[in-house]
Amino acid sequence: MKIETTPRDDHQMTVVAEFESGSLEKYKRQAARKISENSKIHGFRPGKAPYDIVRRLYGDEAIEKQAVELMVDDVYPEVVKESKVDPAGPGSLEKIISAEPPKFSFIIPMSPVVKLGDYRKLRKEYRPDPVTEDEVESFLKRLQTSFATAEPVERPIEKGDLVYLRLKGTLTKPAEGEDAEVIKEAPMQTIVGENTIQEDSWPYPGFSKELIGLSAKEEKTIKHKFKKDEGSEDLQGKEVALHVQIESVKALHLPELDNEFAQTAGNVESIDELKKSIRERLEAGKKEEYDRKYYDELVDELIGISTIQYPPQVLEDEMESVLHSLADDLAAQKLDFDTYLKLINKDREIFLNEQIKPAAAKRLERSLVLDQLSHEEKIELPKEDLENEFNKTLYDIQATTDMRQLRRKMSNERLANAIAMQAATRLMSKRTLERLKAIATGEEIKSEEKPADKPAKKKAKKADAEAESKVEANAPETEK
Repeated sequence: MKIETTPRDDHQMTVVAEFESGSLEKYKRQAARKISENSKIHGFRPGKAPYDIVRRLYGDEAIEKQAVELMVDDVYPEVVKESKVDPAGPGSLEKIISAEPPKFSFIIPMSPVVKLGDYRKLRKEYRPDPVTEDEVESFLKRLQTSFATAEPVERPIEKGDLVYLRLKGTLTKPAEGEDAEVIKEAPMQTIVGENTIQEDSWPYPGFSKELIGLSAKEEKTIKHKFKKDEGSEDLQGKEVALHVQIESVKALHLPELDNEFAQTAGNVESIDELKKSIRERLEAGKKEEYDRKYYDELVDELIGISTIQYPPQVLEDEMESVLHSLADDLAAQKLDFDTYLKLINKDREIFLNEQIKPAAAKRLERSLVLDQLSHEEKIELPKEDLENEFNKTLYDIQATTDMRQLRRKMSNERLANAIAMQAATRLMSKRTLERLKAIATGEEIKSEEKPADKPAKKKAKKADAEAESKVEANAPETEK
């Protein structure tokens, strides 16, 4: 076999393989037999018709076509091996150059290649904003309001009242042919002048204060000129007449912010403990949000200084993964993909190119650079950490998924392997990001743990038996 390789611009390799003369002949015999098996030839059992009979009935072209398919299936693994290509997936037969001698051209997608830039020169300050006393008090106020009681009142609206109304909006100067109705009449409720349970920002900031002084059953028309960056896109820069009809007014009676409230609202003993709990929750949420943005920007910088090459098939696989995740999210909302496209008024191909493809490319490139970074930094996962992450992953799955349904789809062994792999992937990503952060902040990388004695994949594999036993142990009694 003679091999010629030519790299392509799309990170695939064109491989031309030429074989010895006559090597197609044995496949022609196999092809004739296969045609015979799948056809009814008078006087012969399936697969038993002589070669000459099949040839006379179906012709050389049909036999040769089938023979080439059989030969390609048979020789392709050897072609890949001889070409020294590290494939990212199945290749394809580009064309048959000749049948005698057999000479075929294949296109083989190559495995992604990542060349990281000088990431040790990356610098990015890490400084989450602290939680302020005002934020704690604001959260406490919202919590207090959520426990308030509402009492109907026969008086004009005052600040702090809960008001039920109907709202409709029309353009004061609609353009020719433009629909004047921009806010369809609908019911709404608001707490007047308060940014508590819901922000006083719709249809524009401060709207609810316009209701002060009105009583139930009264109506009012409010004209408002929306700024160019205010409200929804169809309202920006336009003057709208907002017609309001008050349906009911209720006074809110807020509970006292005392120890009794703390016990009811936060399951803690005192109001000081409740404030401490609120602060901790806000700090955790703020840090999580900051971390997400920080790491996204940092990884984007790493991608920007790196060279990443991958074939189109790898991106297509990632797009399928993104679509699958979207389908799951839509299913949770009782929607399918086609219905969703109609709701957002998007053509399927346009949506794939404008939304799915960029999201898949970003996710793929992020994964590739982090994998390469973990490899170059020799990041390993201690067994104890893998076990802790496995337990956390199992807990998360149990909290959000019907385990009985999962077990009906796969065995305990397969389920345990899947959870162990997911846990190892999550932990490796977390540790790699932490390492990148340590480099970017200029911190000295320290480890309080002993180095792992084996690579993470081997650790995860070794933990599979223990993982399976944990999945089994968490099965309901009726399943054991």
